[in-house]
This record gives sequence, structure tokens and C-alpha cells, in this order.
Amino acid sequence: MEPGFNEEQDTAVRNERSDTGISADSCTVQEQGTRGGETPPGFLEIVYGVLFEPVRTMKKVAENPPLTAALLSFTIISLLGAVMGLLAFSKFLSQGYDAAGIDQLLPGAQVLAPAGLFISLIFSYIKWFCYSAIINLVAELLGGRGSARGVFAAFGLAGLPLILIIPFQFLAFWCGTGAFAVNVLLMLVWLVLGIWSGIIFVIGIREVHALSTGRSVLVLLIPCLALVLLLVLSVIGLAALLSAFMLNTNIPGYF
Repeated sequence: MEPGFNEEQDTAVRNERSDTGISADSCTVQEQGTRGGETPPGFLEIVYGVLFEPVRTMKKVAENPPLTAALLSFTIISLLGAVMGLLAFSKFLSQGYDAAGIDQLLPGAQVLAPAGLFISLIFSYIKWFCYSAIINLVAELLGGRGSARGVFAAFGLAGLPLILIIPFQFLAFWCGTGAFAVNVLLMLVWLVLGIWSGIIFVIGIREVHALSTGRSVLVLLIPCLALVLLLVLSVIGLAALLSAFMLNTNIPGYF
């Protein structure tokens, strides 16, 4: 009978394992480890994990950075954003400047659209690489012990919530740029998704570099604060330079 055959076979296998000195528990552990190594998470599983289980997913990212999945997600988001930007710009030109005759430039702009998409994508990759390098450097200065690969993958995956802005951008494109309520809704959605993406990246920095949550937030904010400070100092320096130039220049009627 089938049930009896299974029990006899099970007993024979256990006897063989006991004869060779291998326990059933150790074999089970080895089989589980083998299965875990053979089935790495797929792209859709990573996407779901980043959006809804970021802590567990970023721990896996810290252990084994999925650079291919990060590259794919970052490319998709960058391309969709660039396409929506070009569509919005073309509609703005066609609606706002019909009387001025600028709409005649639209055929030429459509021809240059692929080049614009390519340049936008290259710029996005450069921004991804440079910002990840800066974040990794700041994290190491604050005591982090992670890898640049981990930060690179975490930053590429942290932007996944931004893909949800596409339906709202289509709505704004359909209603036109003059719809005040749609523009307000779009800004609110941008704010919510930006905060969501920032939280995921903070979790990624924390898991990759084994930092506290507070230090991870600081790692994220320091480059932004440094950029704002640099812009303020640049404006002050430019204003001082123009003032000195005007004071040392003899202009008729200038006192």
C-alpha cells in the first residue's frame, strides 16, 4: 500500500543517515540553505518589498546589493519622468504660444525628443552615481561600515514610490497646465511620494552602514544642507562682487 511504502522508505532513509553519521536536522538545514541560495528574489518581489516591507528588503540589499534590479527600476522611473516632462512641455508650447507662431517649432522639437530623452537619462545616471558616492562618503565619516555598492543599490531602489506620480502627471497633462486644483493635487502627491522615498532611503542607509536612524537622517540631509549653504554663499559673493564693480565704475548720472 502507498502509505506503508512511504513509511518504510522514510525509515530506511533515516537508518542510512544514522549509519553515515548525518542527522535529519542537519540535512534539513542544508536543504533549506540550498533552496535559499537557488532562488534569489526576483524583480517584482524586490519592488513589492521596497514599497511595503522596506526594512526586511533593505537588510537583504545590504547583504547582497541587487544592482541589476536597481538599474532597471531607476531606468524605468527616469524614462517615464523624462517622457512626461517632454509631453507637458510640448502641450505647454502648443496651447500657450499658438498666436505667437512658436507652434511651428513643434515638428523640430518632436524630432529632437529622442536626443532629449537620451541626454536626460545620461544626466540621471550621473546624478545617481555622484549622489550615491557623496552619501557613502558622509556615512563613512559618521562611522558607517557599509559598502558603496549597497548605497548605490539602495538609492536606485528608493525612488520606486515616485513611479506612482505617473497617473497624476497624466491627469495634469489631460487637464492642462491651467487647472489650479490639478496642480495643487500634483504638488501634494509629489510631497507625499518624496517623503516616502526619503524614508526608504534612510532605512537603506541605516541597514547598509549599520548606523542609527538619527545618523542616517543626518547622512541624507548633510549634502542638501551643504548645497543650500553653497548657493547662499555664491549669491552673497556675487552680490558683493557686483557692488564692488558698481562702486569702482564711473557711470554718468550714477551717485
